[in-house]
Amino acid sequence: MKNPLNKLIVPFLGIFIFLNSCNQDKQSENKEIAKNEAVVSAWEDSGDWVQKLSLSPDKVIRNATWGQDMTSLQDTLELAESQPEKGKSYTLYFDDTDLNFSDITYVPNDQNKLQEIDFDIFVEAGEDVPPLIEHWKNYLDAKFGPSELKGKSILWTKNNNTRILLENVSTPKDPGIKISFKAVN
Repeated sequence: MKNPLNKLIVPFLGIFIFLNSCNQDKQSENKEIAKNEAVVSAWEDSGDWVQKLSLSPDKVIRNATWGQDMTSLQDTLELAESQPEKGKSYTLYFDDTDLNFSDITYVPNDQNKLQEIDFDIFVEAGEDVPPLIEHWKNYLDAKFGPSELKGKSILWTKNNNTRILLENVSTPKDPGIKISFKAVN
């Protein structure tokens, strides 16, 4: 004996599966939008120095992407006084004192593709270091996932493409921090 409902089960099952997959795609899209909004909001709250150094919340940092040809980097800052053996280094001054600045070094791999960006950030006073670390931490936590504290270093290792190390490298005469962004191979 054939049940007429059997003919309806297959189409309804197909519609149910289709609607469920559409709902999952929409949920993934909504999560991605919410994450992007959180990153932009954290960047906007990060303060003037983080914004000047990072340039925007887009791409990895300073509008650069891993594997980008070094000749295509478009940094408009002045070249740093000393240059590394490999790569290019620039200096960004935050004011007219020459005491608040950052050296930004782009490091290539053997194929002259970008694989690392290092920031050596120096500040006038030691009390400026903890808030700067906190601003960077809040922004990078939003963008790259939760950080881990390892001694005096803060690490971001959750992102599949980027590893970040932030260190307080202050000395009594030269307070500051170092941040290294490295491509994960």
